[in-house]
Amino acid sequence: MKLYVFMFMAGVTAIFFSYATGVRVGREKCRTDMVNQSSAIQSQTIKIMGDVNAETFNRGVGDIRRILREKYTIAE
Repeated sequence: MKLYVFMFMAGVTAIFFSYATGVRVGREKCRTDMVNQSSAIQSQTIKIMGDVNAETFNRGVGDIRRILREKYTIAE
């Protein structure tokens, strides 16, 4: 009888530790996915900022001044 109780307790303990290990592995996978997603979003944001900065740099001050002068000067 003692052997059956011992085997039952060993089985319950094994199931508990298997569950605890599974929870830990699941949390680690979730963290890894979140880091990958955050990294992808950050790199996409940096690419967009680079494109915007390149467009702004290529516009030139003369073009902006001309547009403003045409729109907002007082007609004679």
